[in-house]
Amino acid sequence: MNTRTIIRLCLMALVVITLFWVWHRWQDWNNEKEVYKLLSILFLAVGGGILFVTVILPKFGDAVGTVMFSSGEELASPKGMKAAAKMASGDYLGAIEEYEVMMKDNPDDPFPISEIAKIHDEKLEDPTTALALLHEHLESKEWSEENASFLMFRMVDLLLNDHQFDAAKDILQQVASNFPGTRHSANAKHRINEVEVAQFKEAQASRAQSDDLA
Repeated sequence: MNTRTIIRLCLMALVVITLFWVWHRWQDWNNEKEVYKLLSILFLAVGGGILFVTVILPKFGDAVGTVMFSSGEELASPKGMKAAAKMASGDYLGAIEEYEVMMKDNPDDPFPISEIAKIHDEKLEDPTTALALLHEHLESKEWSEENASFLMFRMVDLLLNDHQFDAAKDILQQVASNFPGTRHSANAKHRINEVEVAQFKEAQASRAQSDDLA
């Protein structure tokens, strides 16, 4: 039995004793002195408070958490877990197959597309295929604002990893113009500034290296 359980049992015992004492006093309430009446009310309030905090409130919190954070479905899909397991074992092609199944089951979800592109880029060292995959799926249908910007930002990440700064800025400018007044547009404008700073620093480093060689 851990310490928390012991403390909870002691508190519950205290509550029971308090309630019993109050109940005993109330048996002859009309003949009780005012001080005992006051103490009875005080003990009842304290005992009820302890009972509420130690027993009722935690259970209420658990119930609310269940309603808020669980839809009655599994938090992670079996296919997603299979893909993650294959990734962990180094079976990258197998993971891609699992994500492709997820794409077919839920064609409006951009996450498996992004994960496949990530595998091609980081694990298979094929950023060209990764970028082409994202572009193909982005152009294949009418995506929601949230999902379209998600795929476009993933393309930007790939381009920046390959130091294709101008291409990355082009896509960011598309996000800014396609979704004006949204957080996606604001994020794109912020990232354009970051890209320009990174591009400037790389140009300076390249120029300094050329000067050293000369």
